[in-house]
Amino acid sequence: MPAPHALVIGAGLAGASAASALARQGWQVQVLDAAPAPALGASSLPAGLMAPHLSADDGLLSRLTRQGLLATRVELDRLSATGRLRPGLDWQADGTLEHRVRHSRPVALPEQGAGASRPAHPEELATAGLPADATAIWHPQAGWVRPSALVRAWLAEPGVHFQGSTRVERLVPGQADQADTRPTWQAQDESGRVVAEAQLVVIAAALGSAALAEGRLRLQPVRGQVSWGLRSTEDTLPPFPVNGSGHLLTGVPLGEGLAWLTGSSYGHGERDTQPRQEDHAANLARIRALLPAAAEALAPAFADGTVQAWTGVRCASTDRRPLVGLLAPGLWTLTALGSRGLTFAALCAALLTSRVAGQGLPLPADLAAALDLARQGAAASPASADNSPPSRANAGEFAYPDKTPTKN
Repeated sequence: MPAPHALVIGAGLAGASAASALARQGWQVQVLDAAPAPALGASSLPAGLMAPHLSADDGLLSRLTRQGLLATRVELDRLSATGRLRPGLDWQADGTLEHRVRHSRPVALPEQGAGASRPAHPEELATAGLPADATAIWHPQAGWVRPSALVRAWLAEPGVHFQGSTRVERLVPGQADQADTRPTWQAQDESGRVVAEAQLVVIAAALGSAALAEGRLRLQPVRGQVSWGLRSTEDTLPPFPVNGSGHLLTGVPLGEGLAWLTGSSYGHGERDTQPRQEDHAANLARIRALLPAAAEALAPAFADGTVQAWTGVRCASTDRRPLVGLLAPGLWTLTALGSRGLTFAALCAALLTSRVAGQGLPLPADLAAALDLARQGAAASPASADNSPPSRANAGEFAYPDKTPTKN
């Protein structure tokens, strides 16, 4: 029997992660994007941070990001083992220091073994140029990733086929053929021409997902500006990423050389991608609070105008959590990764494919429900009516679904 055919609309982190996960389940996946190449939207960020969120009560977002980080690390290791990613060039996750500048309350640090977050050691604080009494957490599993490299690695999965310069204006029900009575979905361009057809469609088109879902998804744009520049041989920046109020990545190899990146601004509801001097100033101000010594080293680049800018518009939901779920029979969505795409993409893709296959969930049921689009009232059926078996995952433990080819 031929492999089932799936269609994914969108070739950023969301779409690429979904395509790769479906292909590993035995699907032949066609990925369409309006842009001529993958990762030309928010996923074009030169490098981004993947890290867990901390809270005093180990709340929902903290547990979700911890699961997401584990899922991303599994994928980074898998793709590196196949040669599709290059550790040290496309990603590096040897640890990240979180300087909790504005937080005085203790945070929950659940036990997770050798990779668990823990209070920073004095030598880590000293290396970052922070005083010994600074409140800081060390995240051994966190680090930086080049999103475009991860997208390309996912799209290189056997069974995935990318087609650019193809804008999908609408999705309409198709007709089942005589050999297979199951209905299909047709992707049409602005003229009404059918550009693709499949029994399973995943909408992962960032802000464009709302129109393709006929307005059933509540999405919002969030403009972000990252300031970056090339490192000098004289600077004394820490050798690892530091986050807190903003973040600083150091030692990221770009085409121009070894780079530092800091940010990002958060322009809720904004779509303009022109660089702004005030956002550069705000990024520098955040670094002054986060890492005063590093700010002194970087300040000349901001003062003389050699600092460079990356701007992009991210897609977020109204509660800032991703949206994963079933819109109609055969029609799914994975979108609204917001500013945590590197942390959430792999986890959301695993959740999507587990539900498509009717298998056990890859994370605890309450966390799966927190990502389900049923919370917006847009799902074909509530998450509680999902036909998947009960979760096989223990709290705090990410588990991939079985790799059994299954038709939807």
